[in-house]
Amino acid sequence: MQARFKRIFYASVQLTASLYLAGWAAAAARAALPPAVVWSAAQSRSADLQIRHCAAAPHRPQFTASATVQSPADLLRVLSALDAAQAQVAVAQSRLQLATLQAQRAKGLFDTGQNVALATVQQAQAGAAQAQAGVSSAQAARAVAQAQLTADLGPALAARLRQDAQLRQSILSGRDLVVALSLPPGQALPPAAQVRLLGPASPHAVQARIIGPAAAASSQSQGLREVLVAPATNGLMPGLQLQAEVQSAQTQSGVWLPASAVVWIGGQAVVFAATPAANHALQFAPRVVSTAWPLRDGYVQQGWDALDVVTRGAGLVLTPPPSPHALPTSGGDDD
Repeated sequence: MQARFKRIFYASVQLTASLYLAGWAAAAARAALPPAVVWSAAQSRSADLQIRHCAAAPHRPQFTASATVQSPADLLRVLSALDAAQAQVAVAQSRLQLATLQAQRAKGLFDTGQNVALATVQQAQAGAAQAQAGVSSAQAARAVAQAQLTADLGPALAARLRQDAQLRQSILSGRDLVVALSLPPGQALPPAAQVRLLGPASPHAVQARIIGPAAAASSQSQGLREVLVAPATNGLMPGLQLQAEVQSAQTQSGVWLPASAVVWIGGQAVVFAATPAANHALQFAPRVVSTAWPLRDGYVQQGWDALDVVTRGAGLVLTPPPSPHALPTSGGDDD
Protein backbone atom coordinates (compact mmCIF):
# COMPACT_ATOMS: atom_id res chain seq x y z
CA MET A 1 0.00 0.00 0.00
CA GLN A 2 2.84 2.37 0.86
CA ALA A 3 4.56 1.68 -2.46
CA ARG A 4 1.32 2.45 -4.27
CA PHE A 5 1.01 5.80 -2.46
CA LYS A 6 4.60 6.61 -3.42
CA ARG A 7 3.90 5.90 -7.07
CA ILE A 8 0.78 8.08 -6.98
CA PHE A 9 2.71 10.87 -5.24
CA TYR A 10 5.59 10.78 -7.73
CA ALA A 11 3.14 10.69 -10.66
CA SER A 12 1.30 13.73 -9.32
CA VAL A 13 4.60 15.56 -8.84
CA GLN A 14 5.64 14.78 -12.43
CA LEU A 15 2.26 15.86 -13.76
CA THR A 16 2.44 19.13 -11.81
CA ALA A 17 5.96 19.76 -13.07
CA SER A 18 5.00 19.08 -16.70
CA LEU A 19 1.98 21.38 -16.45
CA TYR A 20 4.14 24.07 -14.88
CA LEU A 21 6.75 23.76 -17.63
CA ALA A 22 4.08 23.85 -20.34
CA GLY A 23 2.51 26.93 -18.76
CA TRP A 24 5.91 28.54 -18.42
CA ALA A 25 6.71 27.85 -22.07
CA ALA A 26 3.37 29.28 -23.19
CA ALA A 27 3.89 32.34 -20.98
CA ALA A 28 7.39 32.80 -22.38
CA ALA A 29 6.03 32.57 -25.92
CA ARG A 30 3.39 35.18 -25.13
CA ALA A 31 5.96 37.41 -23.48
CA ALA A 32 8.10 37.33 -26.62
CA LEU A 33 5.26 38.69 -28.75
CA PRO A 34 4.84 42.40 -29.33
CA PRO A 35 1.97 44.12 -27.53
CA ALA A 36 -1.32 44.85 -29.21
CA VAL A 37 -1.50 48.14 -31.07
CA VAL A 38 -4.40 50.40 -32.02
CA TRP A 39 -4.57 52.03 -35.43
CA SER A 40 -7.12 54.59 -36.49
CA ALA A 41 -9.28 54.00 -39.53
CA ALA A 42 -7.25 56.59 -41.46
CA GLN A 43 -3.96 54.85 -40.59
CA SER A 44 -5.32 51.49 -41.73
CA ARG A 45 -6.42 53.01 -45.03
CA SER A 46 -3.06 54.74 -45.47
CA ALA A 47 -1.20 51.43 -45.00
CA ASP A 48 -3.70 49.68 -47.32
CA LEU A 49 -4.31 46.92 -44.80
CA GLN A 50 -6.69 44.19 -45.82
CA ILE A 51 -8.66 42.27 -43.22
CA ARG A 52 -10.44 38.96 -43.74
CA HIS A 53 -13.05 37.22 -41.64
CA CYS A 54 -12.01 33.61 -40.99
CA ALA A 55 -14.67 31.25 -39.64
CA ALA A 56 -14.53 27.63 -38.53
CA ALA A 57 -15.44 25.14 -41.25
CA PRO A 58 -14.97 21.43 -41.96
CA HIS A 59 -11.66 20.61 -43.65
CA ARG A 60 -9.96 17.41 -44.71
CA PRO A 61 -6.47 16.92 -43.28
CA GLN A 62 -3.91 16.35 -46.00
CA PHE A 63 -0.17 16.26 -46.52
CA THR A 64 2.28 15.77 -49.37
CA ALA A 65 4.30 12.59 -49.92
CA SER A 66 6.52 11.16 -52.63
CA ALA A 67 5.66 8.23 -54.88
CA THR A 68 7.60 6.02 -57.29
CA VAL A 69 6.04 4.06 -60.14
CA GLN A 70 7.40 0.52 -59.91
CA SER A 71 8.68 -1.60 -62.78
CA PRO A 72 6.54 -4.72 -63.41
CA ALA A 73 9.67 -6.83 -64.04
CA ASP A 74 10.07 -7.98 -60.42
CA LEU A 75 6.35 -8.62 -60.14
CA LEU A 76 6.38 -10.76 -63.29
CA ARG A 77 9.43 -12.67 -62.07
CA VAL A 78 8.02 -13.63 -58.68
CA LEU A 79 4.56 -14.37 -60.08
CA SER A 80 6.08 -16.60 -62.77
CA ALA A 81 8.09 -18.45 -60.14
CA LEU A 82 4.96 -18.98 -58.05
CA ASP A 83 2.95 -20.13 -61.06
CA ALA A 84 5.69 -22.61 -61.96
CA ALA A 85 5.77 -23.93 -58.39
CA GLN A 86 1.98 -24.34 -58.35
CA ALA A 87 2.13 -26.20 -61.66
CA GLN A 88 4.74 -28.58 -60.22
CA VAL A 89 2.46 -29.25 -57.26
CA ALA A 90 -0.38 -30.11 -59.65
CA VAL A 91 1.88 -32.46 -61.65
CA ALA A 92 3.18 -34.14 -58.50
CA GLN A 93 -0.36 -34.65 -57.17
CA SER A 94 -1.43 -36.26 -60.48
CA ARG A 95 1.55 -38.62 -60.31
CA LEU A 96 0.67 -39.49 -56.73
CA GLN A 97 -2.93 -40.22 -57.67
CA LEU A 98 -1.84 -42.53 -60.51
CA ALA A 99 0.80 -44.29 -58.38
CA THR A 100 -1.71 -44.79 -55.55
CA LEU A 101 -4.23 -46.40 -57.93
CA GLN A 102 -1.55 -48.68 -59.36
CA ALA A 103 -0.44 -49.75 -55.89
CA GLN A 104 -4.05 -50.42 -54.82
CA ARG A 105 -4.73 -52.44 -57.98
CA ALA A 106 -1.58 -54.55 -57.58
CA LYS A 107 -2.33 -55.29 -53.94
CA GLY A 108 -5.93 -56.19 -54.77
CA LEU A 109 -4.88 -58.66 -57.43
CA PHE A 110 -2.27 -60.13 -55.13
CA ASP A 111 -4.77 -60.55 -52.27
CA THR A 112 -7.26 -62.37 -54.52
CA GLY A 113 -4.63 -64.82 -55.75
CA GLN A 114 -4.20 -63.37 -59.21
CA ASN A 115 -1.00 -63.78 -61.17
CA VAL A 116 0.78 -60.86 -59.49
CA ALA A 117 4.06 -61.30 -57.68
CA LEU A 118 4.70 -59.81 -54.26
CA ALA A 119 7.65 -57.90 -55.73
CA THR A 120 5.28 -56.17 -58.13
CA VAL A 121 3.09 -55.07 -55.24
CA GLN A 122 6.05 -53.77 -53.32
CA GLN A 123 7.38 -51.94 -56.36
CA ALA A 124 4.00 -50.24 -56.88
CA GLN A 125 3.87 -49.25 -53.23
CA ALA A 126 7.39 -47.84 -53.46
CA GLY A 127 6.31 -45.83 -56.51
CA ALA A 128 3.39 -44.41 -54.56
CA ALA A 129 5.71 -43.45 -51.68
CA GLN A 130 8.08 -41.80 -54.12
CA ALA A 131 5.19 -39.89 -55.67
CA GLN A 132 4.14 -38.71 -52.18
CA ALA A 133 7.67 -37.42 -51.61
CA GLY A 134 7.44 -35.58 -54.91
CA VAL A 135 4.26 -33.87 -53.75
CA SER A 136 5.92 -32.81 -50.50
CA SER A 137 8.92 -31.44 -52.40
CA ALA A 138 6.71 -29.52 -54.84
CA GLN A 139 4.66 -28.08 -51.97
CA ALA A 140 7.85 -26.94 -50.22
CA ALA A 141 9.02 -25.24 -53.43
CA ARG A 142 5.63 -23.53 -53.70
CA ALA A 143 5.91 -22.29 -50.11
CA VAL A 144 9.34 -20.83 -50.91
CA ALA A 145 7.96 -19.09 -54.00
CA GLN A 146 5.06 -17.72 -51.97
CA ALA A 147 7.42 -16.46 -49.27
CA GLN A 148 9.56 -14.79 -51.94
CA LEU A 149 6.46 -13.14 -53.38
CA THR A 150 5.50 -11.79 -49.95
CA ALA A 151 9.05 -10.60 -49.26
CA ASP A 152 9.33 -8.77 -52.58
CA LEU A 153 5.84 -7.29 -52.83
CA GLY A 154 4.78 -7.03 -49.19
CA PRO A 155 2.06 -9.03 -47.44
CA ALA A 156 -0.77 -6.73 -48.53
CA LEU A 157 -0.15 -6.85 -52.28
CA ALA A 158 0.78 -10.55 -52.19
CA ALA A 159 -2.50 -11.39 -50.46
CA ARG A 160 -4.55 -9.26 -52.86
CA LEU A 161 -2.95 -10.91 -55.88
CA ARG A 162 -3.85 -14.34 -54.50
CA GLN A 163 -7.47 -13.34 -53.89
CA ASP A 164 -8.20 -10.89 -56.73
CA ALA A 165 -7.65 -12.49 -60.12
CA GLN A 166 -8.93 -9.37 -61.89
CA LEU A 167 -6.35 -7.13 -60.18
CA ARG A 168 -3.60 -9.58 -61.01
CA GLN A 169 -4.59 -9.68 -64.65
CA SER A 170 -4.86 -5.88 -64.91
CA ILE A 171 -1.32 -5.50 -63.55
CA LEU A 172 0.11 -8.25 -65.76
CA SER A 173 -1.56 -6.76 -68.84
CA GLY A 174 -0.26 -3.27 -68.06
CA ARG A 175 -3.63 -1.63 -67.46
CA ASP A 176 -2.65 -0.89 -63.85
CA LEU A 177 0.69 0.10 -62.35
CA VAL A 178 2.09 -0.58 -58.89
CA VAL A 179 3.21 2.58 -57.06
CA ALA A 180 5.27 2.85 -53.88
CA LEU A 181 4.11 5.72 -51.63
CA SER A 182 6.82 6.99 -49.25
CA LEU A 183 5.32 8.86 -46.31
CA PRO A 184 7.21 11.60 -44.44
CA PRO A 185 9.02 10.40 -41.29
CA GLY A 186 6.63 10.03 -38.36
CA GLN A 187 3.59 10.29 -40.63
CA ALA A 188 0.97 7.56 -41.09
CA LEU A 189 -2.00 7.24 -43.40
CA PRO A 190 -5.10 8.98 -41.99
CA PRO A 191 -8.34 7.00 -41.62
CA ALA A 192 -9.97 6.20 -44.96
CA ALA A 193 -7.16 7.99 -46.77
CA GLN A 194 -7.36 9.02 -50.42
CA VAL A 195 -4.25 9.44 -52.55
CA ARG A 196 -3.87 11.49 -55.72
CA LEU A 197 -0.76 11.27 -57.90
CA LEU A 198 0.43 14.41 -59.67
CA GLY A 199 2.01 13.32 -62.94
CA PRO A 200 4.75 15.49 -64.49
CA ALA A 201 3.24 15.36 -67.98
CA SER A 202 -0.45 15.42 -67.12
CA PRO A 203 -2.40 18.41 -65.76
CA HIS A 204 -4.87 16.08 -64.07
CA ALA A 205 -4.21 14.14 -60.87
CA VAL A 206 -4.57 10.36 -60.94
CA GLN A 207 -6.58 8.71 -58.18
CA ALA A 208 -4.75 5.70 -56.76
CA ARG A 209 -6.07 2.76 -54.74
CA ILE A 210 -4.37 1.91 -51.45
CA ILE A 211 -3.46 -1.77 -51.14
CA GLY A 212 -1.57 -1.78 -47.83
CA PRO A 213 1.91 -1.69 -46.27
CA ALA A 214 4.87 -2.27 -48.56
CA ALA A 215 7.58 -4.85 -48.06
CA ALA A 216 10.02 -2.36 -46.50
CA ALA A 217 10.22 1.25 -45.36
CA SER A 218 11.79 3.99 -47.43
CA SER A 219 15.59 3.81 -47.26
CA GLN A 220 15.96 7.50 -48.13
CA SER A 221 13.42 9.28 -45.95
CA GLN A 222 13.12 6.53 -43.29
CA GLY A 223 9.35 6.86 -43.44
CA LEU A 224 6.63 4.26 -43.79
CA ARG A 225 5.86 3.01 -47.28
CA GLU A 226 2.51 1.96 -48.74
CA VAL A 227 1.60 0.08 -51.92
CA LEU A 228 -0.78 1.72 -54.36
CA VAL A 229 -2.33 0.67 -57.65
CA ALA A 230 -3.01 3.34 -60.26
CA PRO A 231 -4.34 3.20 -63.82
CA ALA A 232 -1.63 3.34 -66.49
CA THR A 233 -2.49 6.75 -67.94
CA ASN A 234 -0.35 8.76 -70.35
CA GLY A 235 1.29 10.64 -67.49
CA LEU A 236 2.53 7.55 -65.63
CA MET A 237 5.30 5.13 -66.47
CA PRO A 238 7.71 2.94 -64.47
CA GLY A 239 10.57 4.83 -62.87
CA LEU A 240 8.80 8.17 -62.46
CA GLN A 241 9.15 10.05 -59.18
CA LEU A 242 5.83 11.74 -58.42
CA GLN A 243 4.34 14.05 -55.86
CA ALA A 244 1.33 12.61 -54.04
CA GLU A 245 -1.43 14.32 -52.09
CA VAL A 246 -2.68 12.22 -49.17
CA GLN A 247 -6.05 13.33 -47.87
CA SER A 248 -8.30 11.99 -45.15
CA ALA A 249 -11.88 11.19 -46.09
CA GLN A 250 -12.99 12.39 -42.66
CA THR A 251 -13.41 16.12 -42.09
CA GLN A 252 -12.32 18.04 -39.02
CA SER A 253 -13.43 21.49 -37.94
CA GLY A 254 -10.93 24.33 -37.94
CA VAL A 255 -10.26 27.92 -38.95
CA TRP A 256 -8.31 28.27 -42.19
CA LEU A 257 -5.80 31.13 -42.21
CA PRO A 258 -4.22 32.25 -45.51
CA ALA A 259 -0.44 32.19 -45.64
CA SER A 260 -0.44 35.90 -46.49
CA ALA A 261 -1.71 36.59 -42.96
CA VAL A 262 1.24 34.82 -41.28
CA VAL A 263 4.35 36.66 -40.18
CA TRP A 264 7.28 35.22 -38.26
CA ILE A 265 8.37 36.75 -34.98
CA GLY A 266 11.22 35.15 -33.05
CA GLY A 267 10.79 31.86 -34.90
CA GLN A 268 7.03 31.78 -34.22
CA ALA A 269 4.26 31.95 -36.80
CA VAL A 270 1.91 34.78 -35.85
CA VAL A 271 -1.22 36.43 -37.21
CA PHE A 272 -2.67 39.76 -36.15
CA ALA A 273 -6.28 39.53 -35.02
CA ALA A 274 -8.27 42.68 -35.62
CA THR A 275 -10.97 43.79 -33.17
CA PRO A 276 -12.95 47.06 -33.07
CA ALA A 277 -11.70 49.86 -30.83
CA ALA A 278 -13.01 53.31 -29.95
CA ASN A 279 -13.68 55.93 -32.64
CA HIS A 280 -13.81 53.35 -35.44
CA ALA A 281 -10.21 52.35 -34.78
CA LEU A 282 -8.91 48.77 -34.87
CA GLN A 283 -6.81 46.91 -32.34
CA PHE A 284 -4.30 44.42 -33.77
CA ALA A 285 -3.25 41.69 -31.33
CA PRO A 286 -0.64 39.03 -32.25
CA ARG A 287 -1.69 35.41 -31.94
CA VAL A 288 0.58 32.39 -32.33
CA VAL A 289 -0.58 29.94 -35.00
CA SER A 290 0.33 26.35 -35.73
CA THR A 291 1.74 25.33 -39.12
CA ALA A 292 1.21 21.61 -38.47
CA TRP A 293 -1.81 21.44 -40.80
CA PRO A 294 -1.00 23.16 -44.11
CA LEU A 295 -3.88 23.41 -46.56
CA ARG A 296 -4.29 25.33 -49.84
CA ASP A 297 -1.55 27.90 -49.26
CA GLY A 298 -2.56 28.39 -45.66
CA TYR A 299 -2.90 26.69 -42.29
CA VAL A 300 -5.85 25.24 -40.39
CA GLN A 301 -6.21 25.98 -36.68
CA GLN A 302 -8.27 23.47 -34.72
CA GLY A 303 -10.26 24.71 -31.73
CA TRP A 304 -10.28 28.36 -32.85
CA ASP A 305 -13.35 30.56 -32.97
CA ALA A 306 -14.07 32.90 -35.85
CA LEU A 307 -11.83 35.98 -36.05
CA ASP A 308 -10.71 38.78 -38.33
CA VAL A 309 -7.05 38.74 -39.37
CA VAL A 310 -4.82 41.06 -41.39
CA THR A 311 -4.16 39.32 -44.71
CA ARG A 312 -2.24 42.11 -46.48
CA GLY A 313 0.24 44.34 -44.76
CA ALA A 314 0.49 42.19 -41.63
CA GLY A 315 4.21 42.95 -41.41
CA LEU A 316 3.43 46.68 -41.30
CA VAL A 317 1.63 46.21 -37.99
CA LEU A 318 5.05 45.57 -36.43
CA THR A 319 6.15 49.10 -37.41
CA PRO A 320 4.86 52.43 -36.14
CA PRO A 321 1.53 53.35 -37.72
CA PRO A 322 1.80 55.59 -40.78
CA SER A 323 0.67 59.17 -40.77
CA PRO A 324 -2.61 59.57 -42.64
CA HIS A 325 -2.24 61.18 -46.07
CA ALA A 326 -3.26 64.82 -45.98
CA LEU A 327 -6.01 65.71 -48.45
CA PRO A 328 -5.16 68.58 -50.87
CA THR A 329 -6.88 71.88 -50.16
CA SER A 330 -9.39 73.14 -52.69
CA GLY A 331 -8.68 76.39 -54.47
CA GLY A 332 -5.48 78.46 -54.29
CA ASP A 333 -3.13 80.58 -56.32
CA ASP A 334 -2.02 77.57 -58.44
CA ASP A 335 -5.49 76.94 -59.89
